[in-house]
Amino acid sequence: MTEHGRDPGEQIEHSADELEEDLHRLEDRLDDAKDQLKDRQADAQGPEQAEKVAGDWEGEAPDRPLGDDPEGAGE
Repeated sequence: MTEHGRDPGEQIEHSADELEEDLHRLEDRLDDAKDQLKDRQADAQGPEQAEKVAGDWEGEAPDRPLGDDPEGAGE
């Protein structure tokens, strides 16, 4: 027996199990990072992408603002 109470074979098996668990955690974190990267790339497309979706609204805007001006605003 070693000082930890396990024989070397058990220690190796335990270490291998811990490494496998660590690997799974790292794979999960890598997948999360990839998802975040995709989101950031979509955000980086910026206003240009949003304008494509919104279309050319400027040609359809009214010449004067809509709504009522407050009393005395033109004075």
